[in-house]
Amino acid sequence: MTDRALEWELPRVQETAGSPAWVRSTLFAITLVLVVFGLLSVYSASSFAAEQSGLPGNYVLLSQLARAAIGVVALIVATFIDYRLYQRLAWPILALVAVLLVVLILPGTTDIAPVRNGSRRWLELGPATFQPSELAKVAVVVWTAALAVRKQHEFDRFHTGVLPFLLILGPVLVLIAAEPHLSATLITGALAVTVLFAAGMRIRHFLLLALPAGPALWWLVHSNSYQLARILAFLDPEKDTSGVGYQLQQAQIAIGSGGVLGAGYGESTQKLHYLPEAQNDFIYPIIAEEWGFVGAVTVLALFLLWTHLGLRIARSAPDLFGRLLAIGLTVIVAAGAFGHIGVTLGLLPTTGVSLPFISAGGTGLVTALGITGVLLNVASRRRS
Repeated sequence: MTDRALEWELPRVQETAGSPAWVRSTLFAITLVLVVFGLLSVYSASSFAAEQSGLPGNYVLLSQLARAAIGVVALIVATFIDYRLYQRLAWPILALVAVLLVVLILPGTTDIAPVRNGSRRWLELGPATFQPSELAKVAVVVWTAALAVRKQHEFDRFHTGVLPFLLILGPVLVLIAAEPHLSATLITGALAVTVLFAAGMRIRHFLLLALPAGPALWWLVHSNSYQLARILAFLDPEKDTSGVGYQLQQAQIAIGSGGVLGAGYGESTQKLHYLPEAQNDFIYPIIAEEWGFVGAVTVLALFLLWTHLGLRIARSAPDLFGRLLAIGLTVIVAAGAFGHIGVTLGLLPTTGVSLPFISAGGTGLVTALGITGVLLNVASRRRS
């Protein structure tokens, strides 16, 4: 068997390609359920901390409601924009995001790219505050899918089929790593690899790419002491439960105390100054504590179904670009969801990964809703 035989073969699309109406309706319905549940969860997880800071208990909820409204507009607009337009705009989209990433690390831009917790990940442009690294994930998927369509017949040769991707994506990943933002760097790189694998790139080329990737990852981890400390805490959770391992320990307490049916909505005790970032990077343990095993599994099942529908849309896409785009966008949400859950369960090293549609934060919510709109557009298109 050649490495080409390992390529993910999707069924041939018919002239009447397009996902059934129930697929689109179900994806839309699950998205709305997750967003509404997210608003409830954000209020529960943030109200006490907001009041302790002298703010109204619904302060974070109101902010999240505004972000959700913007996200719904993004979803609606993306639903009606022909996804093939992104193929023509792939280069400008990636270039714009690259400029935003450069602005983040320039020495004279701290007024609009302040240091938070030792990193510069946010841009503050007037009333808008957002993470360029979240936009970079989408831009990389769009650009990689567009170029992969053009390079289909050159994947046999490394210098013409693979090297062009490295020359462009490498600097983008370096910019994200310079924030520093290790998890976003790894996820963005994995997204590009996923799209290329789905496009038919040879296995031996992936193995060649893995050779420099290992030392680069080692350097990234060791260049930031807190990242290395988090990995060591993951390998030995009991070693430093009052320091680096504190957040994970409190998350485990929240999950374990939820039992089967949970303590009840709003009744979490871990959100009372015990679990940091309860409304964002560690919202899943609060869900598990308040809704129990049943609620936690239900949320997991909803994300599994959302992912399945996204891949089904990819399988039924009317052209290769639509197929690769849908795969990449689906993996963005799936990686965020399962990465967040894996971190809070102690299955992955602690890092800042928000739960799509649910965690507090504007960039992630608007991006996830926009991605859903693009998938709905791909699902509704027929072969021209």
